[in-house]
Amino acid sequence: MGNCVTNRTKIQTNLEKPQKLYIHQAFMRQTLTNPESRKQLLLFEDNFIEMFDESLILGQSMYWFLLGLQNNEQKGIEYETMLQISEVFVLGKSENEILRLPNRVSLIVLIVSLFGNLNIKDAIKQFTSLEITYLQTTKCMQVFINMMLRKQNLNEQPIKAFVDSIFQKVNGNVSILQLIKFFDNYMSQLEEIVEDYYYNKFLGEQKLFRNPQLQHPSHILNQEWIAFMYLSFMHKDSNKLELLYSTNVHERNFELLSNLLIECQTSVLFLIQCEEGNRKYIFGAYTNFEWKDDAQPNGSKEDCIFQMLPQFKVYKTKNDKFTRSQCTYLNSKHSELKQGIGFGGELAKEFRVFLNQDLINVQCKNHDKTYEPGELMPLKQAKVSILEVWTIQQIQGTTQFKDLIYQKIDEQIEVEEFENPLVHLDEDISSYRSGDHPSLNDSIHQLKEKDSCDWEGESQSGFEEEIIIRGDGFEEVKKNEQGFEVIPLNEASINKKSIKVQNLQKLPQSSQHDDNQFEEVLIKTSESMDSSALQMVYNVVSGTFGQAESDDNWNGDNSDWKGNGSATGKPSRVQLSKDLATITEDLKESTNTQY
Repeated sequence: MGNCVTNRTKIQTNLEKPQKLYIHQAFMRQTLTNPESRKQLLLFEDNFIEMFDESLILGQSMYWFLLGLQNNEQKGIEYETMLQISEVFVLGKSENEILRLPNRVSLIVLIVSLFGNLNIKDAIKQFTSLEITYLQTTKCMQVFINMMLRKQNLNEQPIKAFVDSIFQKVNGNVSILQLIKFFDNYMSQLEEIVEDYYYNKFLGEQKLFRNPQLQHPSHILNQEWIAFMYLSFMHKDSNKLELLYSTNVHERNFELLSNLLIECQTSVLFLIQCEEGNRKYIFGAYTNFEWKDDAQPNGSKEDCIFQMLPQFKVYKTKNDKFTRSQCTYLNSKHSELKQGIGFGGELAKEFRVFLNQDLINVQCKNHDKTYEPGELMPLKQAKVSILEVWTIQQIQGTTQFKDLIYQKIDEQIEVEEFENPLVHLDEDISSYRSGDHPSLNDSIHQLKEKDSCDWEGESQSGFEEEIIIRGDGFEEVKKNEQGFEVIPLNEASINKKSIKVQNLQKLPQSSQHDDNQFEEVLIKTSESMDSSALQMVYNVVSGTFGQAESDDNWNGDNSDWKGNGSATGKPSRVQLSKDLATITEDLKESTNTQY
């Protein structure tokens, strides 16, 4: 076979064995797409072009980079070479002397910028002193946007505006380390996007990242602009953009815009386009704080202003206490104060950007006490040709797109034993993405033998509860003190309605006894729990739970329990109304627990 090489060097990585096996299976799967590749068990240029079908630049660059890294007579890429580079994409770094790079983003920049270099290993050794050209930086940004949008043909205007801003004050090339540092500081989400893309395209895992989508047509925005905004300042869970106001759809009605802003409960994106002769200037603002029509400074430190054309630049809030409430201003009611919409400035004046109430005139400055200094447009005042205001909706039930990965990992933990951890290809690699999960070759049987395992959930009554499976097979329940739902065990009828005990008042003094009164109860659990019978003791006087066999100072929630009874003493052991052996058998049958 073409891939049988006797002098192959063994690759040392920090990958665990299941990860290596999974990468090997992915490699074999990729060879099936090409007859010659399948015959020789090698990956050729066509394999990479087909694999990274949204980005021809990445496909070609990846192949030639790996070929130079492999540095042998083979014209195809071997499994060991793919394993070597996969370590960086999977773990985020490599201990290999050759590929010891800062992160995944730096690897992509290196792959693209070294395209055509015949001496890859020597170039990598000089990584810290390498420089990148304007054209190479443009290609890198094209690859990153290809990854985000999953399409080949891009609108190049946003890419050019971004690269122009990087090379604005540079005569010649830019240091690669300087560019990567810029990505780390201002576009940190790129790291997760690169990781997700590689998992999807090479390892075959379903992609989790989705670029926020435009829900309405725009005269200014496109998906490429949104991609740069997402990388620069939007929340990770941003999902879609919906048009709130536009001068091309609505009349220039300041009162309407003010009311829409006040009712808005999400992040807001302002886009302002001005024209002078043949020149077009586009800039805007991004806000996260609730809008108030009170002529007072508002906002949050996550707000920012930005320039889109002629260059894409983002100016964030300054890192001091003063700026926290100086980001936004809205006034449509108080005639004695300046009426309009403002961004930045000082104490509701000297705004960095101010849009007059006529929504026609706008004033700009290059610096203020709220935002970082920089130009929004070369004019101090201009007429607004287009104004668009967008709301940014977020994914429900999550705060970061990476949380979806953790959710996926949790859903794949099944209560069953398995011998081969690679039976299901789509289950294993995700369990190692975070690096915080135990090896999959630990069987569930081993987990059962641990002393206890905890879950946190919500009861049917809407109260927080914690279920603990003890080593003796019994289950305990902990809840907060807002309320409990209980069923007495000494009631023979299973159809008897449950008794809800909540905010119990103290019984009259005449009805209290010297000893606490106890009643054995059955705790009603949610359907997701394995057992519907939990053996507890309920104090009918104090309205708290206790365990039959436990110390008398324990009430089920790890707090000191003194009860409401007399101080003459409490029984250290309560007589149960149901035989303990019968209870044990019931639990054994309902939970399938082996004793």
